[in-house]
Amino acid sequence: MLTHVLVFIAVLAGTPASAFDPFSIGPYNVHHSTYYPLFNWDLHNLVDVWVPDTDEKLDAPVLLFVGAFGGLISGNAYNQLFERVASFGFVVIQPWMLGNNPITNYEGVWLESVLSWSEEHLKEKLTSEGLAAGVQPDHTNLILMGHSAGSHVGVEFLKHHCGNVKGSLFMSPVDGVDPYGIIHMDAITPGEYLNYALPSLVIMAGLDPIKGINNLGDLVPACGPDNMSNMRFYDAMPDNTWFINATDYGHGDCLDDGFASAIEWTHFCASADDDKSRDDYRVFLAGEIVTFAKLVLGQESCDVVKFMEEPSIMPVKTTVLQKGSCISDMSACEEARCLWQEDPFPQQNL
Repeated sequence: MLTHVLVFIAVLAGTPASAFDPFSIGPYNVHHSTYYPLFNWDLHNLVDVWVPDTDEKLDAPVLLFVGAFGGLISGNAYNQLFERVASFGFVVIQPWMLGNNPITNYEGVWLESVLSWSEEHLKEKLTSEGLAAGVQPDHTNLILMGHSAGSHVGVEFLKHHCGNVKGSLFMSPVDGVDPYGIIHMDAITPGEYLNYALPSLVIMAGLDPIKGINNLGDLVPACGPDNMSNMRFYDAMPDNTWFINATDYGHGDCLDDGFASAIEWTHFCASADDDKSRDDYRVFLAGEIVTFAKLVLGQESCDVVKFMEEPSIMPVKTTVLQKGSCISDMSACEEARCLWQEDPFPQQNL
């Protein structure tokens, strides 16, 4: 009997309390709040925040996200995605503003004021609402994210300086200001690296370059044209970078169903076939965001990279690329840093 007990204890000791599964829902309940400039004198954008609502002490890294159209899309469009992400112990902050000057928006400098407001006021706002008593938003460990042209804004921000950003993640990223190329304001120069280096993940929706309406010539361009999207961003990154293509999905399929259905109905962008689950796609995206952030910030062991590199364990059909850094021989899970210089990093290999 004693032998059986000792064996049982040994097995328990060698078994982790819970295996990391980024495609599940995390351990925390999540609250979503929206803050308005009208009631916050030093806030110039609307800001949506998803926060783990827990009394236990939690230093929660901040994921700063810029939505489509360079930050003009409401946080409600991404609610299901970011509820899953925040449940793993992250604070997700999404600033947006209808009617902003698009040129100013795309320069990215305005994100500084959002971060300043968040660092100074977010914790007190949560406390006054009786939320997240144990949570301290950790602005020293930032992941910068974007969707569509919001990724252009993120790149422009980082071209000015790194700040506390430790990694970047872009979903269906699009460069430029307008789909017709009338306004020439690109963040990336093809054939050149950017002037900052940090671990990055680019997630492509396989239907990005497909036009939503195919019979009107160039009147309705693709939401993610080949020459302005996805690989354009991957190729410009000089540091450890992953590229995952969710081949069956479209540019707007990451959005909550009401928004994604509107895109499908209007044919504004190509959308997934009816037999492809948008729920599965959002589960996939949330899992990749969580995996990347935990890997880069050292919250999980390096072997979680398998969730970014092995299509067989992803919940949707994918293809994957990965490239090492031309800056150093460090792996991404050892980094948690951003290097910045005035000029683009040279095109070279270690």
